[in-house]
Amino acid sequence: MTSPLPDLASALRLQRDAGDVRAALERAGRELSTGRKDDLFAASGHDPRRLLAIEASQARAARESEGVSLSQGRVSLTQSVMGGLGELANELGLELSASLARGDYNSARIHAAGAQDAFRAAVQNLNTRYGGRTLFAGAAVDQPALAPPDDILADVSALLAGAVDAADAIAQVDFYFDDPAGGFAATRFLGSAEDAPRATIDEGASVDISRRADDPEVRALLKGLALAAATVDPAYAGPADAETDLLGHAADVTVASRELIVQSQAMLGLSEQRLEEASVRISARRDALDIAWNDATSRDPFDAATEFQAVEQQLERVFAVTARMSRLTLLDFLR
Repeated sequence: MTSPLPDLASALRLQRDAGDVRAALERAGRELSTGRKDDLFAASGHDPRRLLAIEASQARAARESEGVSLSQGRVSLTQSVMGGLGELANELGLELSASLARGDYNSARIHAAGAQDAFRAAVQNLNTRYGGRTLFAGAAVDQPALAPPDDILADVSALLAGAVDAADAIAQVDFYFDDPAGGFAATRFLGSAEDAPRATIDEGASVDISRRADDPEVRALLKGLALAAATVDPAYAGPADAETDLLGHAADVTVASRELIVQSQAMLGLSEQRLEEASVRISARRDALDIAWNDATSRDPFDAATEFQAVEQQLERVFAVTARMSRLTLLDFLR
């Protein structure tokens, strides 16, 4: 005859059942608190390839978004620096040119005297870094774009001191800044002759966001500012009676640089627009991927709460049965 008393097997079975229900309760609790299915393998219909594909696409889109965002920051700061250079060219060039045109040489000297500080500010801005990379050094992103401004100004002052007349001085300064064999390109531009890498916007597509301190528009501005500053420097040792011609050339070059800077900014603006369009596309793709991931892995809050409550009640029943059986004794049975 089978004994009605609890035996070891039934006790072990109740203990195992309690462990299974407790594990189910913990799983249901995680799903309730996270809103996610705990078993993604089961959620994928036991074929995880789709979920793995979505996850890989999410990671790729996140990298693309980060890259585009970094490029947007770089091009935005580059635009800001170029805008500042344009303002320097506009203010000093136009004012100096206007003073010379009306024969107001005292006013011209005053404007030219401000060129030294403007030149130093321009060089400092051209050495700007973003994200650990120098913006105007081309591919040499790990080093300054330009030598210290006073070194360049000293070069220009030396050229003026060695010139025989205004035309010779202008020719030497032009060669220094414009010729690849000139002193500026040879010793004062510290960057690379190659542009920085293009910004990737899509697979196989990229845009140019690089500007260099040896670009024509930048060299023209630096030349105009440096020539104006050196001409009115108290230590000027250049040709006598050359001041008007030198300041006139400085004004012309500086004004011309403004137009070149505006054109460069316009090209950068097109790159900014393409980066913004890419950012919008990537954001939309990330949203679609997130929706697909959520559809496959999210747990309905109401269903999760219902299951949690049901499993909780089941666990309480198991505990109740276990407790009752643990209190049974032979005396209880004989009664």
